[in-house]
Amino acid sequence: MPTLDFKGKQYIYAHHLTVPYRPLVPDRTKSVPSSDSPPPPPDDDNLVIQGDNLHALKALLPRYAGRVKCIYIDPPYNTGKEDWVYNDSVNSPQMQEWLEQVAPVDGEDLERHDKWLCMMWPRLHLLRELLSDEGVILVSIDDNEQHHLRMMMDEIFGADNFITCIAVVSNLAGSSDQFGFAGAHEYCLVYAKTRNKVVLGSFEVDEAVIHSEWYKDEVGYYKLEQLQRGSLSYSESLDYPIFVDPDDNFVITDDDKEPTDGGPYTAVYPKVRNKENAIWRWGKDKIHSNPSEIVIGRRKDGSIIIKSKQRTLRGDIPTKKPKTVFYKPEYGSRAGGVTLQDMMPDISFPYPKATMLMYDLLQIAAPNSKDIILDSFAGSGTTAHAVLQLNKDNDDSRQFILVECEEYANEITAERVRRAIAGVPDAENKQISEGLGGSFTYCTLGEPIEIEEMLNGELLPEYSALAAYILYTASGISSNRDLLPKNEDFLFYSDEKTDYYLFYRHSLEWLKSPESMFKEEHAVRIGKYNRSKDRKSIVFAPGKYMGQRFLSNLGIMFCQLPYEIHLPSRKG
Repeated sequence: MPTLDFKGKQYIYAHHLTVPYRPLVPDRTKSVPSSDSPPPPPDDDNLVIQGDNLHALKALLPRYAGRVKCIYIDPPYNTGKEDWVYNDSVNSPQMQEWLEQVAPVDGEDLERHDKWLCMMWPRLHLLRELLSDEGVILVSIDDNEQHHLRMMMDEIFGADNFITCIAVVSNLAGSSDQFGFAGAHEYCLVYAKTRNKVVLGSFEVDEAVIHSEWYKDEVGYYKLEQLQRGSLSYSESLDYPIFVDPDDNFVITDDDKEPTDGGPYTAVYPKVRNKENAIWRWGKDKIHSNPSEIVIGRRKDGSIIIKSKQRTLRGDIPTKKPKTVFYKPEYGSRAGGVTLQDMMPDISFPYPKATMLMYDLLQIAAPNSKDIILDSFAGSGTTAHAVLQLNKDNDDSRQFILVECEEYANEITAERVRRAIAGVPDAENKQISEGLGGSFTYCTLGEPIEIEEMLNGELLPEYSALAAYILYTASGISSNRDLLPKNEDFLFYSDEKTDYYLFYRHSLEWLKSPESMFKEEHAVRIGKYNRSKDRKSIVFAPGKYMGQRFLSNLGIMFCQLPYEIHLPSRKG
């Protein structure tokens, strides 16, 4: 199979293996607790993680390896306009000198494609470890890196596990940025962990539901879109009054003065809650040319709202089997901006993904009610919003995990999820105003679990974090349970054939004392249980008072902390 070569590949080829484990540290002040009674266990809760996504993915392995059903990521497209920063700590002087670690990658960087591939390679490897055998990964991308990404994913996930490349129409009007063409779409690459084990979902297509969501007149199908919008670029030609009479007839005048005939009229100006520079989406000429495309509505308080008909073709209404071209107004970047503005009118975020796009992708890639969905480039939090909406609509309990490294992780990413859960009372969208319910735990990344720090006692991990780390590195088992000692022999986990013991307390004084040693009384009790149940045991402790031959006769393998954390896996 052809492989992709790029500068720096030899240095980052196994970088994901050298990334240290860092425990997740909950921050209850930024979390949203569950209203369920009793609340779900902490490890069954949704997560919003602030921190470098490479380290966050490694931190998730002990609890989520092989359990994530759907991964969606929207990485930097590497357009040359983003100024993203590559700052992975790769242990190579050549790499460090080349990358100039804090330098932004922009359009003037002639090696920006190599740096992008160096950034993506270790992350995709860790994402693959987190993915279940039945899982799928979806990656949004555009023409700048689509060809490179496809080859890299062929190499990491296997070309046989490629499912499709979806063309997503993200800009219905088309963008003039491309040479000779108006760019209207981007891509979403879909790969499986193991293609022959994947079962994808489909759309539930019910004509009654379609007709409740779509309007139809003599021209065809349409949905309604609010005509006014907030804008970063104000245009005086789009700021004018529309005069509406009591019968919901409307008039536009060339001089912006109220008509002298008919009426009385109410002058309606473009206004979007707290947004300055509000303007109409359509100019006067377009409204004059398409008066039947304007719909006048009234809110409960009697105020007037003006909407335009968003036309669609019959073929754009979903079919049961999803198409490889995603084309709906609700999938566009403008729709994503409208939703985010409705929820958070006080912030500006470039090109947020549309909630309905994520909603429909999740129907396909995470069709089961308890699937786990991971987004490690979380941005504005659209993925979590879509999961909450899907759960509310179907009374499901899917779980989301978001990772965002930027400083806005709390102020934008998590805050959007908070508002989606609790509701935004003055939002235009009813589902947003009422709220979707749910909960999440906000986490940061703790200090790395390092052998040297454990030896000098400077950075001792909590019991549960160390137990999860040991269980995964020693056996490849990930557990979503809170791993704590269950008895006086420090049993913390059992599978079908093996029991795992960890003699440990979060105290350097205790670890140096005789109390931390694995003694004969412990071994005899464990050995007796092993013989009665035909089991074996792995014991981690700072030291022991017996030889391994004696322990082997009792079905016990001993591993000394902190040196032999990986020993069981090395022995087979």
